[in-house]
Amino acid sequence: MNKFIPTICAAIVSLCSFNLSAASLQVSPISVSFSTGEKAKEIWLMNTSDQPIRAQTRVLSWTQEAGKDQLKPSRDLVASPSITEIKAGDRQLIRVLSMNVQNTVQEQTYRLLIDELPNVSHDNQQTGLQLLLQYSIPVFVQSTEITPSKSGLTSLDQVVFNYNNQKLSVENNGKSHIRLSELNYINPNGEKVPLIQGLVGYVLNGQTMQWDIPFHAQMQSKGKFEARINTDGLAQTLPIP
Repeated sequence: MNKFIPTICAAIVSLCSFNLSAASLQVSPISVSFSTGEKAKEIWLMNTSDQPIRAQTRVLSWTQEAGKDQLKPSRDLVASPSITEIKAGDRQLIRVLSMNVQNTVQEQTYRLLIDELPNVSHDNQQTGLQLLLQYSIPVFVQSTEITPSKSGLTSLDQVVFNYNNQKLSVENNGKSHIRLSELNYINPNGEKVPLIQGLVGYVLNGQTMQWDIPFHAQMQSKGKFEARINTDGLAQTLPIP
């Protein structure tokens, strides 16, 4: 999905005047994964504007219930510094620190929320409409039993796919998350029909998620779906009955 600029998960707009001041906070990387026993990871916040900006960072526990993401306070991971000011054209290092994460056979999942804070300086009050962004970065703490696939592709042995009434459901019975992107439909004559470009969504271990699939006139009963799974370089055919 992914270019350098991360997905914007929420935007907060405050009206000050009639002009628009574009937000200039960028984040890299756009996903974090802790290996077993690893204690710290790094995130960079970048200010591409000509004015200083302030940002707040925090880590929340991430689960999925009834097909929806749930975020709750957690002390397992902390982000430091939690509040920072970034000078114009500069960048700030944020460390995500493991404080109380236990090694388990199931992957543990979190979200790093990065909120751009309002600039309360007098000069900024004259700039007009200020767009404040919130970035939501997935954070994964790998289980003790995850082993790389020899084929280079994520195994789908414990993932159940279903398609019905223009809805794709994915049940993940494995021990780590599944990330779907670049969803295509391949009709019986081999023609590829793009359905969702970029990220489709995540399915955490032990959960089921469902997405609406846009209808396309070329979709027929004997075709098939394909998508990229996790960070695999190649797309896989989804085993849909």
